[in-house]
Amino acid sequence: MPLGRGRRALVVAVVASGVMLGVAGCGDLNRDELNRGVESLSSIAAEGELIASGVARDATKSTYTRVMAKTLGGEAEHEAEKLADAEPEGAVRTERHAAIQMAGELSQLFSELQTFPGDEHHGALVQRHMEEVKEEADAVVARLTGEAQ
Repeated sequence: MPLGRGRRALVVAVVASGVMLGVAGCGDLNRDELNRGVESLSSIAAEGELIASGVARDATKSTYTRVMAKTLGGEAEHEAEKLADAEPEGAVRTERHAAIQMAGELSQLFSELQTFPGDEHHGALVQRHMEEVKEEADAVVARLTGEAQ
């Protein structure tokens, strides 16, 4: 498992601290805006899953993996920042927190790919975790939209 419980807990704590420290915020976060943010996270996770699959199969160049992991990890961090800065409506507060945690986890997974861009074992583990995060994001979207999965 590329992320130990301690490291994952640290990422969650850091992201949660960012939520607490977000003083001014970027405004109200409604259900539709949160849905768009979570859909973005799902897309980022899907892209990460593809890259990790390439690493797992030894079919991706290390340089490409590092560049894409850095880019997508930055997108996940940016999404976490946007979500943390916005003041959520009461009905979406729990889902926003879940989305911020997912974004932090994605960022950490992309960091793993950057660190081990040619390691097939890490690639396979990250691929599996990316798939799990994507499934979590899709479940949040389903809850936000009221659609059954």
